[in-house]
Amino acid sequence: MRDALELARLGKGRTYPNPAVGAVVVKDGEIVGRGFHRKWGMDHAEVEAMRDAGRRCRGAELYVTLEPCCHHGKTPPCVDAIIKHGIRKVFVPMLDPNPIVDGKGVGALRRAGIAVVIGLEAEAAARLNEEYLKYMRTGRPFVTLKVAQTLDGKIATRTGNAKWITSDASRKLVRRMRGGAQALIVGARTVVLDDPMLLPEPRRSQGYVRCVLDTNLSISPRARIARTAGKFPVIVYCGAAPPRKRRALEKAGVTVKQVGLAGPGRLDLASVLSDLGRLKIMHVWVEGGSAVFTSFLSRGLADKLVTFIAPKVMGDGASLSSFGDLKVRTADQCLDVAIEGIEYVGDDLMVTLYPQTDKRPMSRRAR
Repeated sequence: MRDALELARLGKGRTYPNPAVGAVVVKDGEIVGRGFHRKWGMDHAEVEAMRDAGRRCRGAELYVTLEPCCHHGKTPPCVDAIIKHGIRKVFVPMLDPNPIVDGKGVGALRRAGIAVVIGLEAEAAARLNEEYLKYMRTGRPFVTLKVAQTLDGKIATRTGNAKWITSDASRKLVRRMRGGAQALIVGARTVVLDDPMLLPEPRRSQGYVRCVLDTNLSISPRARIARTAGKFPVIVYCGAAPPRKRRALEKAGVTVKQVGLAGPGRLDLASVLSDLGRLKIMHVWVEGGSAVFTSFLSRGLADKLVTFIAPKVMGDGASLSSFGDLKVRTADQCLDVAIEGIEYVGDDLMVTLYPQTDKRPMSRRAR
């Protein structure tokens, strides 16, 4: 199952709206077939693995990282292929919460006389597809906050300069990780100060949306993110949409959407996420700045934090911190987070964390 999970990670970020899935076929204690879901619309992991195994499938065991599908989509049902190939036993970590599957795949296999074991490496499998699982259970996307800061928690100087706090290696990794999401969110201040393109690497236009939180519709239609909207989709969420500004942005190809306010100058982020959910966006990558990070955390809307810490100290009380006022007045009111992983990226540390309000089991590990 661990081999199957490693295979599944090879397709991570390219299978939406499907989950990332890996599979291995085992005959007489030996792996004889391997496969993973490479991209939406392509064969599923089970089919790839069984094709790799060929005639050795008959009487073999199949280890797959999520319940096999039992419905027609872009490809035929995997359960039919499993039955046809003569697999005798299937191991899955968990059921697929998608309502059109959710136990039906396992039921079909058992009715065909195939033994099914559920629960092997369940926690690791849930982590692998945390974005897909949240979306299927709530209809809202999974939210990852990406923070790049100094050792003393600063993300920009008092004048707003943030180039460059972290290393080139970290920035390259961020562009790749950004490409594993379906949508990216930044605040209008980031667009005004940095004029970023906010594209993933490798660049793609299908299934990737750049979003700007802009309460008063302040960004310029001449900003690079607006000028490239015709090729790479952009949505600007605002509270007020002055007609002249709206027309200028829409003429550039930007989609402008009005949402309610959660307070003075603060957009209702729950409405933004609900809208992205309706667009079938399962994973949102948030790159700030400080006000945006603070809003997501204060409303309990952040599912995960990926923090890059540079070995630098800014030492300026007026510079911009990663997070603003979270209404913490005593030490016991601090927001607790659980560390999931720590690793070096160039000269920086990348720390992966989950807010403690996330009640799922945590596996603490450091690499």
